[in-house]
Amino acid sequence: MTNPYGQQPGPGQQPYGQQPQPGYGPPSGATPAPYGQPSGPNPMPYGQPAPYGQPAPYGQPAPYGAPGGMPGGGGDINSIPDYKGWAIGCIFLCWIIAIFAIMKSNEVNTYKMQGNYAAAADASKSTKTMCMIASIIGGVGCLFSILWIVLVAASI
Repeated sequence: MTNPYGQQPGPGQQPYGQQPQPGYGPPSGATPAPYGQPSGPNPMPYGQPAPYGQPAPYGQPAPYGAPGGMPGGGGDINSIPDYKGWAIGCIFLCWIIAIFAIMKSNEVNTYKMQGNYAAAADASKSTKTMCMIASIIGGVGCLFSILWIVLVAASI
């Protein structure tokens, strides 16, 4: 049978409509590997961790406990908190400081995406400090408000 498109089959391909010739395919009696299973004897798993003290190959994560990633030893970039929720909540306590805390929180994520982990850690520390100051100011303001309401109610 001829190919209606005028193309010749490539090497190792059967012409359209013909049965495979003996000698091709898996050996007789052998069953092909199930879908998703590698074929062949004991394939090496990819993603092998590098020996301790050696850098991981490009694109491979460093194994647990191995140095790399963040300065000062190993670690995960997600371990640098951005305190965004706290910064947003501080809007109700001291909105002026909370706005700057939100901007610093955004810088944490920007630095983490750029790979500048030292600057991300510094911005995270600044965000935490601003959120702490806004929380203290808001807490003291709430206490004074409650005290003022009690004094006004007692004087009536």
